[in-house]
Amino acid sequence: MGSKRMLNLLGVLALAAAIPATASAQFQEGDNVLGVGVGILGGYGVGWSGSDYSQTPAINLHFDHGMGDLGPGTWGLGGYVGYKSASYKAHYLNYYDYDYRYTWLVVGARGTWHYNDWHGDKWDTYGGLMLAYRGVTFKDHTNYGAYGYLNNAYTYSGSGVGFSGFLGARYYFSDQIGAYAELGYGLTALQIGLAVKL
Repeated sequence: MGSKRMLNLLGVLALAAAIPATASAQFQEGDNVLGVGVGILGGYGVGWSGSDYSQTPAINLHFDHGMGDLGPGTWGLGGYVGYKSASYKAHYLNYYDYDYRYTWLVVGARGTWHYNDWHGDKWDTYGGLMLAYRGVTFKDHTNYGAYGYLNNAYTYSGSGVGFSGFLGARYYFSDQIGAYAELGYGLTALQIGLAVKL
């Protein structure tokens, strides 16, 4: 993620922190929480750098609906969508022009379990499992003119379905607005963003 986007996100979080917290963040049956965030650690071309590379942030959305009590906590059901793309364009001597792009998409169903008896009312801590479709598309539009392959476009797509786990925490600044962080295999290894109670 670019430094400007990171500073903008931190600014929003700092502004939200100035709002007095008046409500309990305890996740309960019937609660609906929407998370909007970015991935900031590992995977999917995050380490690409240089003037020839460009990439979107690792954007992700998740939704969590409180289903009811489960043991000492509350369980929820919801979903997850993550998207990122990265491209490379460069001219190599007088031979050819590189031009290729990767696109990643993750769509999943999630189950969460929230346990909040061990901390204050502003926090919501949870863990969960996700069953997700993970797809990647590679498109190569490199002009290999010097070797007789003019504009020979090539596309590859791959996908798979599997389980992953995650741990997360939300901190609420007001009745409905908070920040969250999740560690686990979503689109990236660490994801942060805003959480909104609907």
